[in-house]
Amino acid sequence: MTEPMTTAAIAREFTEAWTRGDSDAAGGYLADDVVFDGPLGHVEGKGPYLESLAGLRRSMGVTGVRVVAAYGGDSQALIMYELDTHRFGALLCAKLLTFRDGKIALDRLTFDSYVLRLEQGG
Repeated sequence: MTEPMTTAAIAREFTEAWTRGDSDAAGGYLADDVVFDGPLGHVEGKGPYLESLAGLRRSMGVTGVRVVAAYGGDSQALIMYELDTHRFGALLCAKLLTFRDGKIALDRLTFDSYVLRLEQGG
């Protein structure tokens, strides 16, 4: 019998999938009614969320990711990673993922937005 993946392992695999542009793999880790909250917006539903991740990859020129740390419990995982981008260089991000029935149901993102504010003149 195969052991279920830990929340930390799912957080890693989800992050690696969306940053390499594999929406099918990333979507497999999401609840249909997933909710995303972050500094740049709020999205509800698997389809709109995957579309927003694809848009982020394009607009920032995401070239890769380096996971700094990932920790998890029964229903949550915290992952910190550096998102490598053409547009802004490396962005340090942290996500608190909440799980329901083994799927990501809530994604709360925070990141150092200093370089984005500089581009916007603030």
